[in-house]
Amino acid sequence: MSHPGKTARIALLVQPGEPDSAFASAIEHGGGQPLVCDAGAGALPSDVGGLMIAGTGAFTDSESVPNALLQAIEGRFPVLGIGWGMHALNVALGGQPPAMVEGHGHPDLPGGEESVKHPVFIAPGGKVSYTIAGSGWVTVPSAHTHGLMPGQVADGLLSSVYAEDRVVEAIEKPGHGWLIGVQWSAHLTGSTPKGFDSLLLALVERSQQ
Repeated sequence: MSHPGKTARIALLVQPGEPDSAFASAIEHGGGQPLVCDAGAGALPSDVGGLMIAGTGAFTDSESVPNALLQAIEGRFPVLGIGWGMHALNVALGGQPPAMVEGHGHPDLPGGEESVKHPVFIAPGGKVSYTIAGSGWVTVPSAHTHGLMPGQVADGLLSSVYAEDRVVEAIEKPGHGWLIGVQWSAHLTGSTPKGFDSLLLALVERSQQ
């Protein structure tokens, strides 16, 4: 892994066919250096300290979990999954792919992800709550056609953020590691609530350890 005092290099796996620029900018916002990787490639690069896996679509039954994600989990690297990446993280740990949901907008609508916002409840005591220093109801940009219901979440993962219709908006692995997946558009730092960019800062900070 990286060492304190050096800029953390973060591997970036983006859903195939989707531009990586917004996610790379989010890593830079957190103070890290993104290293864009092919989601279909094999090993996690040896010179990175963490992983962001992200996309605005849904992880489907026909997809395979990227080997780099499995390697990051096995190697106890910090991982932040966004959207498609949250779904992939859940499947990698034994959960189910997401189901279609209604009332959560669509990332391809005019205005894109930033045009659709809805309230979510952040449960106190979890890593997401601790990282952003907040809990309770808050409104986030989150446009998606698929989502995880509680019964689809992998055993051993905590569902720490919910929408009003019980769609899971964040998952995390309890314990000393740092595995977090969020459904909302965490990379859109100009649209997320104050303090939410701490997830990006924390990913970079932990990737330096």
